[in-house]
Parts: sequence; structure tokens; C-alpha cells
Amino acid sequence: MKFCVLLPGKIKPNVLAAAQGEYVSRLKSFGVEVVEYRDEKVSSRTPEQIKQAEAERIFKGLKEGDYLIACDERGKKIQTQELAELLRASRLGEFPLAGRRRVVVVVGGALGLAESVRQRADAIWSLSSLVMAGGIARLVLLEGLYRAFTVLANHPYHNE
Repeated sequence: MKFCVLLPGKIKPNVLAAAQGEYVSRLKSFGVEVVEYRDEKVSSRTPEQIKQAEAERIFKGLKEGDYLIACDERGKKIQTQELAELLRASRLGEFPLAGRRRVVVVVGGALGLAESVRQRADAIWSLSSLVMAGGIARLVLLEGLYRAFTVLANHPYHNE
């Protein structure tokens, strides 16, 4: 099963780009694709209009049969072992991923995700109870995914 991460725009601040690049490189060895979609600039439009414009871009990146995970501070707190179990299920085609072709994890833009994305999501994860800058949220997600993959691979990274 394929695994894809959808991230809004370019990482900010630029000093975080190297860290993101490191995790994107590491995750490639596990077959994870990281895609950046164009985020909307905060403008005179309402927050809902901005979030909906981003939602349309997110939906264009989805395929039929995708298992969508939305990252949102109101979601379920996910633990490393739970994430590793989901990755294991994805490899074996087990519940809740039976019949799915791809797992897609999406992070919202500066204003978060539109309600339409939350409703389409098969799961909603909270990366933290804290509201984080987008660049930090991306790194938390990418590091968490990498850590979960290393747990499955019995790699020592998890305990270093």
C-alpha cells in the first residue's frame, strides 16, 4: 500500500526546510511520498472561503479508495505504537485499511482544514494539544511517521 503526505505550501521559516528535507529523504526509503499543495494566502476573503479553496486542492490530490487522515488539533491524539500498528495494517491489508490503495495524511494551511475535509476523513489525528506553526507541525508529523516505520523495521532509531 502506498503512503502519501499532503502538506500546505512551502515550509516556513526557511531554517526548518533542511530538517524537513532530511525526514522526506528518510521516508522515501519506506515508500512515502510527500506532496506540497498550494496554500491560500490570508486575504480579504473569509476564513471559510480560504479553507474551502485549499480543500478543493486537497480533494484533487485524492484518489478513489484512499484512506484519508486529517491532522487537526481537535482530533484523536495518536501515539507512536498506534501509528506503527496502522502502518503494519497497511502492509498487510488489514482493518481499517482492507481494500484501500493508499493512505493519505493531510495537514491544513494557516487556518486549518475545511469542515468538508474533516467530514471526508476516515480518521482525524491531533499531533499535539498545542496549536503549532505549520513548519513545526510538519516536522512533528514527518518525524512521527519515520519513527513508526523504524519501530516496524526493528531499527534502533526508536530507542536512541
